[in-house]
Amino acid sequence: MKFKILAVLTALSLTQCSSMNMEQCQLADWYSIGMSDGNNGAVSYTVNDYIKDCNEFGLAVNSEKWTAGYQAGLKNYCQTENGYKLGLQGAYYNGVCSNNEFLKRYNEGHRKYEIKQRISSIESRLEDINHEITSLNKKINAGQEVANNKEDKKSLKREENKLEKELMLLRIGAADILPIQFIF
Repeated sequence: MKFKILAVLTALSLTQCSSMNMEQCQLADWYSIGMSDGNNGAVSYTVNDYIKDCNEFGLAVNSEKWTAGYQAGLKNYCQTENGYKLGLQGAYYNGVCSNNEFLKRYNEGHRKYEIKQRISSIESRLEDINHEITSLNKKINAGQEVANNKEDKKSLKREENKLEKELMLLRIGAADILPIQFIF
């Protein structure tokens, strides 16, 4: 049994791809790689992946140069307005900035992103409701299951009214007074 488990683990390790190949490890400008990682808001332990990858080839990573580049990149990434921009794009934030203003602006931008997403979702659902109501009207006019179709139409109209009110509040910037929680 132990042999089977060992064989499976060995096979899995052979099929995994490393993020850096031998040539990349040999030619790496560790300062530039660190700076790129910092500029992208990567976590500080990203260097461990490089160390693991390059160790497979018997090559070393200059983690001091990587760290110096990473810190320089983080200075760019952690600019307050970059936080807002990233939040507005819906980008994921790894919590790498010690600047509280960055996080504040990121949250402001992300809140606007969520509102835009919710508006889009509501508009899409309202279009679907419109098509469903049109379909139900045709069935009602044709005399098909009139009672059930009228009840379904009534339910859709209630949903439509609630969504239109929510949409209006979102558009005027009053999302904070909405009595519902957004689910994204």
